[in-house]
Amino acid sequence: MAKFLVLPRVLRRRLAQSSHERELLRRAQNGDREAVAVLLGRHREDVGRLCFQILREREKAEDAAQEILLRAFEKMPQFRGESEFSTWLYRVALNHCLEIKRTLARRESLFGGEEEARCTADFSPRSDTKMALETALDALPETLQIVLVLRQWHEKSYEEIGAILNLPTGTVKSRLHEARREFRRIWEAQNEEI
Repeated sequence: MAKFLVLPRVLRRRLAQSSHERELLRRAQNGDREAVAVLLGRHREDVGRLCFQILREREKAEDAAQEILLRAFEKMPQFRGESEFSTWLYRVALNHCLEIKRTLARRESLFGGEEEARCTADFSPRSDTKMALETALDALPETLQIVLVLRQWHEKSYEEIGAILNLPTGTVKSRLHEARREFRRIWEAQNEEI
């Protein structure tokens, strides 16, 4: 009697989505605008969240997300399918946001401008905790910050992070361990000041 491998529900769902996404991608690359809209619409929120977590300013993040989705639309025919579409899109988003961040840093160092005030219209009790988390995250070196954001907030696997950052899985695990350790140290130091 043959034994059948029973896949966990999460894995079955992920495989079904991946198959459907490949079909959408094929149609999108052939010029089907509806498929493009569905494909990019699926990732719009994740791209926007990643942009905000890197740039830390809602308006800049929204602008960046729009630019990224437009770039993805324009470059869709060039996507070779060597990785998942979402991995490719995250890489495009990450590169774009890091370039914006570097440009802003250069501009600030050239003009010595004051940092724009961040919009903190949320005065809920959680607002202080969110601000403290953002401050601790901002204190991490960029390489550690990105790995931590992709793993903890975007729930990417080690392999997906490696594909997005073009790093071996072992390096991803090492950086993630270091990021968590450093984040914990910063967090504890912040809380001692309070």
